[in-house]
Formats: sequence, C-alpha cells, structure tokens
Amino acid sequence: MVTSVRPASISDAQALAELADKLMPGEARTPDRINVLRQSLGKPNYHLYVAQENGRVIGFVDIWIFSDFTHGARMGIIQNIFVDRRFRRRGVGDLLMRRITRKATQLKVKELHVWTSFRNRAAIMLYRKYNLRKRSLLLERAFEW
Repeated sequence: MVTSVRPASISDAQALAELADKLMPGEARTPDRINVLRQSLGKPNYHLYVAQENGRVIGFVDIWIFSDFTHGARMGIIQNIFVDRRFRRRGVGDLLMRRITRKATQLKVKELHVWTSFRNRAAIMLYRKYNLRKRSLLLERAFEW
C-alpha cells in the first residue's frame, strides 16, 4: 500500500476530527473541532497535511508560523503530529515530518519547535532524525470556559 501526503482540505474535516479524538480523547466535541479546523485552514500562517492510504486519512501534521521579534525572524511550531495506531512503524510519521520540515524551509523559519512527552521515545527518535535536538520544558495551564 502506498501512503501519500497532501495538504488538507475542509472535506477531510470528519476524518481529521476522528483521528484527533484518538490523539486526545474527550478533549473536544467533533463539531467544535471541525469549526476550529475550518477557521484555521483559512489562515495564511497555518498549514495542515494529511497522510492517506487508499484514499483514507491515516495521519496528520500541522504547523503554525509566527513572527518572533526577539529572534527577529519567523518561527514554526508543529502543533500536532499523529498517525493512527494501525499504521505506525510504516514510515508514515517520517513522510509527515519530511513534508512539514520542507514547508518550514520554504517559509524560511529560523527555528522549528515540537513538543512531546519525555516518555514518547518513538516520537523523540523521529524528531531527532529531523535535527530537532534541544530539550526544554513546556508548562501548560488549562482554562475552563
């Protein structure tokens, strides 16, 4: 089976929402995810790619580009990267990382950031393959609305 990576479109919304629920179960309702996706896809500083196999969406990666005055340059944050468990260890994550790092290069970002759990060894190995090396601590605060 051949896996391909392409820019996402709003027609992928349902499949992406289903994958997002596997990544972060119960975090958001499907209509809320689709609404935010619809808003994000319209922004020039947001790029989302899907991996598909036989026409089925099996993974995704997205990046936000922003200007940072302290660096005097554009920066990129890989917000999410996810491959359906049934398709892991088949190079899909590698295809997604290749596409997103190529996009970051095209957009001339100075730094590319991604975060994951210190325990997620498979992801860390993948990120290191793409020269993401520095380690830091990301602190998070959730707000209840």
